[in-house]
Amino acid sequence: MALSVGLCGGVAGCRAHRAAPAQRETQARSLPASAPRSAPAHVAETDLFSTDERAAVEEFLGRNRDLRMATDADRRGARSGDGDVRGLYGVYHPYFVRGDLNDDGILDFVLAFVHRGSTPSTPWFSIVVFTGRGSGQGYNPGVFLERDVSLARGDISIDRDAVVITPDLSDDATRRYRWDPVHRSYIFVRDDDDDEDDAPLPAQT
Repeated sequence: MALSVGLCGGVAGCRAHRAAPAQRETQARSLPASAPRSAPAHVAETDLFSTDERAAVEEFLGRNRDLRMATDADRRGARSGDGDVRGLYGVYHPYFVRGDLNDDGILDFVLAFVHRGSTPSTPWFSIVVFTGRGSGQGYNPGVFLERDVSLARGDISIDRDAVVITPDLSDDATRRYRWDPVHRSYIFVRDDDDDEDDAPLPAQT
């Protein structure tokens, strides 16, 4: 069962099974050299974005002045599991990941933002996808997957062609989104055996 998410909207989703370490290892696999399918951000923190990525983020922030880019410092709580993830990825940024989300062989990226009106102790996150146009052509405007959700103890990742949002790394609950080429929108995907009580919840604001 899937719930369609429009190009300009976002919802908080229901519970699903978090990818096991073996499944998350798919993030390290690649398409042909020019277009990794779901690779993490293998770049230094001081140079997180490419020129085109930075331009896309700056354009997005210009249209959404109530948001700022999430940083590693926005993480809260224990980070006992980060060592395993860093060992797998080399460099781990909980709120930034690259991958080919629409199977067109072109690199996309997912980035979290924080609402400027939220407090440092309780930041509210929005998750946004930037779809690549191809070599030298930059990125399409960012598309919201979710708005104003809790992610301070979690992260975002990519499992094959699905964006995986994990609100709390100490919990198995995840939310998954996939690109639907027919409706040209990202769809919220849940297991067939999920009950009605686990329907997606509205955003906090």
